Amino acid sequence: MVSVALALILAILSPCIWGILNILDKFVVDKRVKSALGFAVIAGCVNLAIGLVLAVFLKWSGIAISDLLFPALAGMVLGSQFILYYKVLQKEDASNVIGFIYVYPIMVAFLSFLFLHEVLSLAVYLGASLIIIGVILLTVHGKKIKLHVAIWTLFALALVVALNEFFVKMATTELPVMNGVAINCIFIGLVIVPALLSRRIRSQFVSELHNAKWALLNETLTFINIVIIYFAMSGLPATIVSSIGAIQPLAVLFIEKILQIFGIRLTHNGSFASKILPLTLIVLGVIIIYSQELMGLLT
Repeated sequence: MVSVALALILAILSPCIWGILNILDKFVVDKRVKSALGFAVIAGCVNLAIGLVLAVFLKWSGIAISDLLFPALAGMVLGSQFILYYKVLQKEDASNVIGFIYVYPIMVAFLSFLFLHEVLSLAVYLGASLIIIGVILLTVHGKKIKLHVAIWTLFALALVVALNEFFVKMATTELPVMNGVAINCIFIGLVIVPALLSRRIRSQFVSELHNAKWALLNETLTFINIVIIYFAMSGLPATIVSSIGAIQPLAVLFIEKILQIFGIRLTHNGSFASKILPLTLIVLGVIIIYSQELMGLLT
């Protein structure tokens, strides 16, 4: 377990690095990759290799098979996201995709109310309202510019993010951080690699092998992010890490804008000005939902 101060620094660093990775992913699938499915399988293989290499150098004595459950589940849900994520990112702006994903705190609050009978506070209702307004504005914007993916796919990505963060937090209570990271990476690959049983995907996989260097670069960043989030979760409540992580959509949006200034255009759907308000509402909504936990940390 790391100190609260270090965990807080890592929690702030995480959405910034994730934002850089989202933009890099968008660049690769937009400018280099023809088959998102084929590239996703290559990315899965890279994660599997990273996890196996890391596992060789770690101590596993005293660790029961049951202790591997939560990092394995975290890896499985993240791996299941890969194919959908790359397909969506190939058609939509990174800022739109990440903005929609941050409806997941509403899902967490609803599930807590439904299954844990938790009483929802006024802050939750206010935050959820802001998130919903932000998503509606993005949706209206998307309809205007003919959003190329079904809304349900974006909400599916949000659900995967929520489950992944929950399983990562549980993993940090059962295993040393790096052991959890190794299992997480291994299961990302184990979920994706069976896609090679499909002849069509095998063909796409082979056709994208020349992009393996990009997969190695992207998934090295993914590995770094996974390490950061595990250490952050080991020192802070999951709600705090999630609320700080809410700045990711804005980080992505500003990186898109900076690249555009330098002549690198990775956006197709609308202007910076049309996205800043809905994404800001989503970020504020997430922070308000977790405001009590944030105040508790500061005091």
